[in-house]
Amino acid sequence: MFAALKAGDLLEVIWVSLLAGIVVTVAYSLVIFGGARWAEARRNGASSAAIGWAGLALLAFAAFAGTVVFGVHIMLSKG
Repeated sequence: MFAALKAGDLLEVIWVSLLAGIVVTVAYSLVIFGGARWAEARRNGASSAAIGWAGLALLAFAAFAGTVVFGVHIMLSKG
């Protein structure tokens, strides 16, 4: 009824989940940071800085979304 659990498998789950949690948190934090700095630079009339901050926010959002999609794909394929 219960599957045998190997210590190596358990350690892999632990380190992968910690890494994924850190990556997702940092990526989403960069989305918020870049978006806030973009708005501030835009209000101050610094268009070149605003473009850079918007680029950071978009890249971070792509990393965040990609990580989430990859995680859902892995969870669904391990069934």
